[in-house]
Amino acid sequence: MKRAKDKYMINRTKYKDIKRYDHKQMEDFLTDVYKNGYADGKESVPGVELQDVEKALQDVKGIGPVVWNRIKERLAELFRKESSDEAGM
Repeated sequence: MKRAKDKYMINRTKYKDIKRYDHKQMEDFLTDVYKNGYADGKESVPGVELQDVEKALQDVKGIGPVVWNRIKERLAELFRKESSDEAGM
């Protein structure tokens, strides 16, 4: 499939091929479409880095060293979980 103006275009030949796909071929084709969509969606959303979050929260009034350490631990857990979820995809 070729991409034009944020749309994937299917020509007539590809359309006819898709109509003739058996179950396995259709699964493979749809998996590829899903992966392309997932990659496009992931690229369109800006990621947040742990250091950026820590820097933003560090200057908040009322957060002392004890609370700050608990926040850092929790954020590190959260970001590790997200990284392992993405690796499994």
